[in-house]
This record gives sequence, C-alpha cells and structure tokens, in this order.
Amino acid sequence: MSVSAGVTIIAIVMIIILLIIAVTAVVLIRTQLRLERLLARVEQDIGPLVFDAKVALADIKHITQTGRVQMGRVDSTLRYLSQEIMDTTDTLVRPIHEMGLWYRALRTGWRYFSRKH
Repeated sequence: MSVSAGVTIIAIVMIIILLIIAVTAVVLIRTQLRLERLLARVEQDIGPLVFDAKVALADIKHITQTGRVQMGRVDSTLRYLSQEIMDTTDTLVRPIHEMGLWYRALRTGWRYFSRKH
C-alpha cells in the first residue's frame, strides 16, 4: 500500500467522521429546538394552572382568616351568653333559695314555739 492510498483512506475516514459529527450536531440542535418548543408550550399550558392555584391559595387564606374572625365572634358570643345565663339563673334561683331559707327559719321557729307552749 502506498502513502497516497493510506492518506486517501485516512481522508475518507475523516470525511465520514465529520459527516457523523455534522449529522449528530444537526440532530442535537433539532432536539434542543423541540425541547424549547415543548417547554414553552408546557409553560404556556401550566401558566393558567399556576394562576388558578395562586387564586385558590389566596381564597383559602381569606376563608381561613374570615373563619378565624368568625370563630372569635362565636366564642365571644357564647361566653357572653353563658355569663348571661348564669346571671339569669342566679337571679331566678336566689329568691327561691331565700324563700327556702325563710321557710326553714319559720318552720324551725314554729317548732321551737310549739314545743314550749
């Protein structure tokens, strides 16, 4: 084999390697462009979903804050009602209790005076 034949074979192999590299580069560039388009579409499709999720989270936060305020009001109202019921019960029961004390006192006095005479 002569030197020119060896150089020719090396040149052909180098051209084939350059073609493989060029084809690989083209495939990689096309793949990158497809991925960019795919990511852009995903971003475009997910955008409303992210917006809806943000709106939903804001609504949940508002509902939670409103619920906390309302529960505070309910708690305050229930404490007020409990105190008022206790006061009303005392107002109603106290005279009955006092009447019971007067009744016992009168009965004790009656027993005392009825035994002496």
